[in-house]
Amino acid sequence: MELTSKRRISGKEKRRRKERGKGTERGELGISQAVVLAAACFFISRACFMGQMFPAGISLLTVLLSRNPLNLYLLPFLLLGVGSYYKSGIPIVGDLAALCGGALVFLCAGRLSLRTWQKALIAGSIVVIANSVYYIAGGMLYRLSMQQLVLEGLLTAALCGVFDRSCACGMLRTESAENNQREGTEAEGIFSFCSGFMLAAVGSGIPWLLFPLAMAAVLFAGYFFGVSGGILSAVSCSLVLLLCNGEFLAVFLLLAGGVTAGFLQRKSRILTSLCFCAAVLGMGLPDLSANMSVPFYAPVAAAALLVLMPVRWMNRFESALGALLNGEGYGERQTAIKTAEYLKKVRKNFDDLSALFAGQDNHRQLLSYEFRAISRILDHTRQAADIAPVKTAVRYRSETAWAGYAGEQGVSGDSVLWEELPDGNFVIVLSDGMGKGRTAAAESSLAVTTVIQLLKAGLDAELVLKILNSILLLNAEKEVFSTIDLGILNQKTGKMKFYKIGAAPTFIKRRNKQVESLNVSALPMGIVEGIHIDYVETSLSPGDQVILISDGVTDSKREDAEMKWLTETIMGIRSKDPQTMCDLIMNRAVENYGLREKDDLTVATVRME
Repeated sequence: MELTSKRRISGKEKRRRKERGKGTERGELGISQAVVLAAACFFISRACFMGQMFPAGISLLTVLLSRNPLNLYLLPFLLLGVGSYYKSGIPIVGDLAALCGGALVFLCAGRLSLRTWQKALIAGSIVVIANSVYYIAGGMLYRLSMQQLVLEGLLTAALCGVFDRSCACGMLRTESAENNQREGTEAEGIFSFCSGFMLAAVGSGIPWLLFPLAMAAVLFAGYFFGVSGGILSAVSCSLVLLLCNGEFLAVFLLLAGGVTAGFLQRKSRILTSLCFCAAVLGMGLPDLSANMSVPFYAPVAAAALLVLMPVRWMNRFESALGALLNGEGYGERQTAIKTAEYLKKVRKNFDDLSALFAGQDNHRQLLSYEFRAISRILDHTRQAADIAPVKTAVRYRSETAWAGYAGEQGVSGDSVLWEELPDGNFVIVLSDGMGKGRTAAAESSLAVTTVIQLLKAGLDAELVLKILNSILLLNAEKEVFSTIDLGILNQKTGKMKFYKIGAAPTFIKRRNKQVESLNVSALPMGIVEGIHIDYVETSLSPGDQVILISDGVTDSKREDAEMKWLTETIMGIRSKDPQTMCDLIMNRAVENYGLREKDDLTVATVRME
């Protein structure tokens, strides 16, 4: 038997072990990253533009040194890449001198905080100066072309922007810890990644690989990132092919393939590949393929790669590509997408359960409404997870006031509540609990609070009112009912919906002093099962006032069935203040009662601005 002893590891020792483990991992990652960067620098610097220019090497060196001076170790690989053309007859001495001069300048300027355009301007100037000095010193002034020098300088500046965005998106994680620069977007990442990928392909010196690799880049970008990704990758690959190989018309084939793959984003890989090939080859049928110089095997090879790639490799490739383009944000986005898909499936289950219990007795009908409510909440949650939350912009605002009179023991059986919903809509609800005193007050308060809270949860008004009706029916043996007067104003369009369940008429005072009344005949909540919900919709203009009243106000003068007294009162009020409107209507209603026993009275006014 082997005796073992365990000792408690101190917190400091745990931290030291953890740091050693992280250091080892960082070291391994650093070596692999250095190898990849060295190979990328070699091939990208070999990319020859228009048969005699090498702007990619100095651009890449500029960005790498400005991010971290320790990247100077990559200079020999850049020099080797350009120097590999020494037997080709292409003048490369000026470009080699530009690389060395750029390394010196940006090492000295390492502590300066330069913007991208400033680095691009300096790099372009170095290229122009170095090549000019080479031609003049070598007695080859007759070969000096100002147009070519300016073009190479502009290309250098443009590529500085491309490589800078590559670093910002995380594809070239070369910056020091202190470097705090703006992070790149997904669009910038796709464009810069495809540009660098094609530059390395051109630098490989294998011509027959260029178009298959370009097609593969466009196909995968469209498949993973949609139409925008396909178009961006097609444009970037086309620009590189145009500048390095003179293939201008190939852009149309690449765009057709990118758009097709984007429309079929994350669909069947076989379907996507077939449609991609059909789109690319179809555009080349009418005697265009010879002009575009795109071999037929290029789209076929790219499609075969998409179809034959194992699922495990596909997932790893997608994760690696997304991490390169988006960094940590990609993982969060993928989690949100998967969450949204899961919530969509769960919502479907609750919809099925709601349909199962629909049309049965009251208790089971209530379960149906509850399942529907859960389904709607899940749907709103799914939408919130699927897209970034955006604050709803509203065109109009609402100013609200109310006045009340308690008929018994200072406790009113009426309740009124209003609030702005998360979607930007404004809601106001008035409830009159049947009877008087605390019991009626409790029922009406429960009704308005339930309505507001369920609407805030994202449920539609019809479902909210059906749930409330079923809840009140559970207590039907006490014969306590409530009316509901619900108004929902869309503050973006100015349209307002009115749901009136046993409620008194609603009055609207327009800006031109005209008064309209709205009324819907319906029994109060909590009387019958399967209540039918209907609404009236009208358009409001700035300055219009909506007046909601309880039946205590209308009963103040029962002999006036058409309520002409109330219309005249509203028309006679000149003030635009909602509170003044409520107070004057309340005073007139109390006067109408005279010495008679008064019911609970409530007036609420909403003025749209």
